[in-house]
Amino acid sequence: MKSKWTLAIVALLAANLVTPVIAQAESLDELNRKESAVLEQSDQISSEVQSALTAANETYAQVEATKQAISDNQAAIKKAQAEIVETEKVIAKREAVIAERLKNIQVNGSFEYNWSALLTAENITDFINRAMAITQLQSMEKEKIDSLHEEKTKLEDLQATVESKQADLKENEANLEAEASDLDNKVADLQAQLAKKQSTLADIAASKELETARIQAEKEKAAKEAAEKKAQEEAAKEAAAKKQAEAEAAAKASAESSAKESSSTSAQDSSSSAESSTSESSTNDSSSTEDSTSESTTPSEDNNGGNDNSSNGNYTTMSFESTAYSYAEPGASYFTASGTDLRTNPQAVAVDPSVIPLGTLVEVEGYGLAVALDTGGAIKGRIIDVHFDNVPACTNWGRRQVQVKIYR
Repeated sequence: MKSKWTLAIVALLAANLVTPVIAQAESLDELNRKESAVLEQSDQISSEVQSALTAANETYAQVEATKQAISDNQAAIKKAQAEIVETEKVIAKREAVIAERLKNIQVNGSFEYNWSALLTAENITDFINRAMAITQLQSMEKEKIDSLHEEKTKLEDLQATVESKQADLKENEANLEAEASDLDNKVADLQAQLAKKQSTLADIAASKELETARIQAEKEKAAKEAAEKKAQEEAAKEAAAKKQAEAEAAAKASAESSAKESSSTSAQDSSSSAESSTSESSTNDSSSTEDSTSESTTPSEDNNGGNDNSSNGNYTTMSFESTAYSYAEPGASYFTASGTDLRTNPQAVAVDPSVIPLGTLVEVEGYGLAVALDTGGAIKGRIIDVHFDNVPACTNWGRRQVQVKIYR
């Protein structure tokens, strides 16, 4: 009966020890589910960041092209204005000549001179030739004046057209810059969301580590207590078996003593003395065994108690030496130091985190907007390694000095 009660107690203790472990395992599963969900969200945000970076770089390229068109158009305006000024000067000179001729006609009677020239002709042929010459001269002068006026009109029309185009280009530039600013804000917002998700992942990882350690400690404690209980049971069984053996031996000795009483008094005394001696010895051995058992259980009970920088409000500009790398290079990894897959997020740069923290949005001269996602053994101090998805682009980039805008 006692053995059954002992087994029941051990089973109950084992059940109580196992139940918390299962509950904690469920808690760890919940942490894993949360981690998977946050990782999926982070990948989606990272993809959105890359799309926004690509759109921003394309918009900045359009802004630069528009600025170049404005510059070229401004040069055309200046050229047209200069040609208008020169044409006006020529027109003014020719008008002055005509005015002088009209003045001479009024003062000297040039009309009579023309008639005189005709009347002094030697014959009819000479008369006709002189009349045609006078007419051609007057017609040529008029054509020159008309031609200059037409040229001036064309130049004025050209200037009006160029100025209208210039206004359109400036309006387009303003719209593109506004769009680029909106994209910058979108990238910054996505970066903040991504940083928040990364912080959440770090918290989940820390919780998982603590939970795993606690579960392991619970398992070790359960195993230790089970081993101690088993040892106590074995000791109790051994003590009970020993007591039973001693009792059987005592009974056997008593029976033998009773059988010898009938043979002789001396033999009875001797047998009684021997029986008494045997009984005392058995009693002493039993006491010694119980003391030993008590002492052996005591430790188990004890164990159960155990400067070339510049900046404004949004970014800081610094000078860097730049190189290039690609995941397509032999032996290169697809993943950055921050765990980002370069195949889906190619717009990345490698930096020294003590200069530019990982996750920072930067704009590299000649490369565009990117995110600091990687590090490298040779990337120390003001060195920045821009990423391309092909090796020829890296070769074309080479090694150069660039200005880098580091956004806050």
